Amino acid sequence: MVQLSASFPSFSSVKTLVNGLFDYAGLFPPASLPLPDAFSEYLGHRGEPDAWMVGPFVIPVQKLSDVAILLQNEQLASPVLFDVLPRAATSVSLLRESLADDLATCNQFLEATEGKAEITSFEFRFPEGIFSDSGLGIQAVTAVSDLFEEAGFGNASVFGELVKGASFESEIAPYFLSLSSSPGRLKILGKIRCGGMAQSDFPTTAEIASYIHFAAQLGYPFKATAGLHHPIRHFNSGQSVWMHGFINVLFATTMAQVHSLNPAEIQQILEDEEQQSFIFDPTGIAWRTLKATNTDFIGVRRNLALSIGSCSFNEPRADLFELGLLKASV
Repeated sequence: MVQLSASFPSFSSVKTLVNGLFDYAGLFPPASLPLPDAFSEYLGHRGEPDAWMVGPFVIPVQKLSDVAILLQNEQLASPVLFDVLPRAATSVSLLRESLADDLATCNQFLEATEGKAEITSFEFRFPEGIFSDSGLGIQAVTAVSDLFEEAGFGNASVFGELVKGASFESEIAPYFLSLSSSPGRLKILGKIRCGGMAQSDFPTTAEIASYIHFAAQLGYPFKATAGLHHPIRHFNSGQSVWMHGFINVLFATTMAQVHSLNPAEIQQILEDEEQQSFIFDPTGIAWRTLKATNTDFIGVRRNLALSIGSCSFNEPRADLFELGLLKASV
């Protein structure tokens, strides 16, 4: 049983690792909790000593009216933070239309909840294949940015996902170039999906390495979601798939930026299954012989690898206790 209070070893790098790392996505597979159960669990985590590790509650826009009803009966010391997922669309024009409607729904939700809720972030999917045309990609990024500004969400963190389609790896470079060169006022941040319920949902380590390589080169912030329930890469026999580890991803991103690693070098870190390869010490972190200072790691967590989405907080927290990276307070 995980303790409700946690302390850390004498170094601060573990705290940097998990500070605000886990955006709570209990509504999504494999947890797939009913909304009342997921929301109750999330509110429980908000009241724990470890609440500083947990980010916003991830929710599809279609469920905002249901959670507004649940909020009516809650006595809260501070607003509940939400990360809203607008509906997907198959073209830029359809994305504009649906997103405008969804953002209006978000504003209605905030008005109805009377200060009990705050939308701090959004995650949406770009239509598949649009970054094969750099002009269309920039057009899409600019249009989305303008819509969020016009709806009054200019201060939110907005993550735009590059969908894992047939041309995923070849679209990574134009995707980042479109994100970084769009003249939109609000900066659309990156998002990569690292798993799902089917084997095809899991990007390869080569694909993730390419994504991290471009993000690190540009210093472009992103979040990672799905399939990152455990710290270290491992084989899931139930799904017959290799699952990526969130420690692998965060160390790979840090070392990529600090040491200007190429994709093949980044891939080695992503594929490492040995806990002892990932070192936390008083001065920072290290993967084998590659080192990064505490200042380096803090910078990456604040400005590059921002968070992960996880359908559970208890599960990764329990793993971190098992690895000895967290220990119960006495």
